Amino acid sequence: MVKKENTNKKLLKITVLMAAILIFFGLQSDKTRAEIFDCSKYLKSSVTTTADCDQKSGDAKKKCEAYDKKAKSYCDLIEIKSKTGVTIQNQLNLYNAQQEKTEKELKQTQEKVKTTGEKIDDLDKEIREKEKTIKYQQTLLTGLIQSYYEYNQEGVLQIVLLKESFSNFFDQNDRVEQASSKVNDVLRNIQETKNELEKEYEEIAQKKRESEELKKELEEKQEKLEYNEQQKKALLVQTKGEEQKYRELLARVEQQKMELFDFSSAANSDELIASVSSYPKPDNKYWASSWYFSQRDSKWGNQAIGNSKTLMSGYGCAVTSLAMVFKKNGASVDPGKMAKQPIFSYDLIKWPGSWSPGIKLASSIAHSGVNWSTVSSEISKGNLVIVYIRKTNGKGGHYVVIHNYDKSKKEYVVNDPYFGSNLYLSTSKSLVGKIGVDSGVVLDQMIIYKK
Repeated sequence: MVKKENTNKKLLKITVLMAAILIFFGLQSDKTRAEIFDCSKYLKSSVTTTADCDQKSGDAKKKCEAYDKKAKSYCDLIEIKSKTGVTIQNQLNLYNAQQEKTEKELKQTQEKVKTTGEKIDDLDKEIREKEKTIKYQQTLLTGLIQSYYEYNQEGVLQIVLLKESFSNFFDQNDRVEQASSKVNDVLRNIQETKNELEKEYEEIAQKKRESEELKKELEEKQEKLEYNEQQKKALLVQTKGEEQKYRELLARVEQQKMELFDFSSAANSDELIASVSSYPKPDNKYWASSWYFSQRDSKWGNQAIGNSKTLMSGYGCAVTSLAMVFKKNGASVDPGKMAKQPIFSYDLIKWPGSWSPGIKLASSIAHSGVNWSTVSSEISKGNLVIVYIRKTNGKGGHYVVIHNYDKSKKEYVVNDPYFGSNLYLSTSKSLVGKIGVDSGVVLDQMIIYKK
């Protein structure tokens, strides 16, 4: 009877621990989750110790030890989870503080842009006024010169006809020259002032451009902070219960990394990029550059895809290809923005069923080969086709976007997110085959979106 009561007590304690797990994983507020659970204190106060189990024998001792072990594991899990919650919660608090600071800086920059613009307007008015003054002085000077010329001609004639003395003539002539010299001095000073104003105008205009760039940078920073906060909150929600699911999400990223070639790991990447110019290039009538993006672009090349530690420059061909297709179909998007979308939180490769404005997935996403008749038909209608070039040595692959067909060369034209725009498909295939360890390539997937 006593053994049964002890067993029931242990079961009750295990149940209490399970309930505690549920509380830590979903029923408590953020503030409660942020408090670290003291596992050792709980074990001392609530669970029988090893010494207690040693007092038992046989099956009773084994059950006691099993219960204690299970209780300890549950307790450890709660403590780990609660510590994780504290770390993430602290990170969220840090991001909130950073975001508040960024918003303040953004307002200051906006005010600076406004003030600088007003200064430019004032200087512009001053310059226009000075220009009017200069024109007036030029007109005045022209009149004085004309009068001086007429007076000079008349003075010589008077000397000849009226026999006036040359001394009187030169006295009058000196006065005219002195007046003319003063006008020239004034005009020269005004011109110098105008030059200074124009120089200051250009300097302030440059400051305004810099302020506009800073404003854009701050807006992007604020957007990034908001994105990070959302991702951290999502992570906090996931870690409060399904640790295994979170690990599965991370494992999925690693699995997708196996499908994509990591260009950042290739020792010959720079060499191959330089060699692109040696390949034949399609006539420019087959080009399509307005919606082209490069995954290596400095604007997003060093940006991670979603919550992964995987950079766009190395693994961003799928994200970039998708951004190109959506951009061509009217979406306001670029690879940097696309990599921040929720669909890429824990995915490097994702083909959404639809996207604004009115873009729909119109093909299978399976690795089941490429139907070239379909490809030709779609690009003739103005639709793009994303194809996957797989290295046959099992070292990943690369996505490119087919957008045209050169009938004279019997070659498809692609925008390659890594090697460049408006290349022949055969060029991309050759380069993908050579990147890293040399291998053959096959095309085994096509993705089509329509609007």
